[in-house]
Order: sequence, then structure tokens, then C-alpha cells
Amino acid sequence: MTKLIFIACGGALGAPLRYLLNDLMKNSSFFALPSGIMLVNFIGCFCIGIVMAQTSDLKSNIYFFLVIGFLGSFTTMSAFSQQTIELLYNGKDLNALIYVVASIASCLIGTFLAYSLFKTT
Repeated sequence: MTKLIFIACGGALGAPLRYLLNDLMKNSSFFALPSGIMLVNFIGCFCIGIVMAQTSDLKSNIYFFLVIGFLGSFTTMSAFSQQTIELLYNGKDLNALIYVVASIASCLIGTFLAYSLFKTT
């Protein structure tokens, strides 16, 4: 039961922060791509890389709060999917392809970079 409380508390903070950051970026676009969710997912993946590098205990309450709760609700695959489909339905096939490749690549690079920078042993 304690794990669920930590996950819920983290989620309650991560989801609103995602909304706020995405909202701040709504008038900004990077090559006509939905840059808000792309930035949110990069930041979330970078932070997960840091946690991976610094945490050996994947059963701790901090892990449940931060990774599963906060970062799990902060990053979003559903918004990424929705925005990709919107680009496709609006006839922006090339933009959709670029968005998918850039989003996935930046998330993997962010996680790898953070893990590499913050790994202590």
C-alpha cells in the first residue's frame, strides 16, 4: 500500500508539470513539430537516466515516487501518439516522420547522456 501512495503522490506532481511545460511551449514550434511534448519527454528521459545512474535500489520508496509516479506521469506516450496522428491527418506526413524519429532519438540520447554523465561506478 505504501508503494501506491508514493506512486500517486509522484503522479499528482508530474502530470500538472507536464501540462504547464507543454502549455508554455504551445506557441513555439521546432520545424513545425509539437515541441512541448517533445521537450517534456526529453527532460523526463534525461531525468530517468540520472536516476538509473544514481539508484541501485529499484524497490525504494524514492524510486516509486520519482520514476514510476512523477516521471511516469510527466512523460507521455499518449500525447506523442495523438500529436503524430494529428500531423498525419493534416497531410503533414514528412513532419510526422521527423517528429517520430526526433522524439524517439532525443529520448534515447537524453537517457544515455544522463546515465553516462551521472554514473558514479
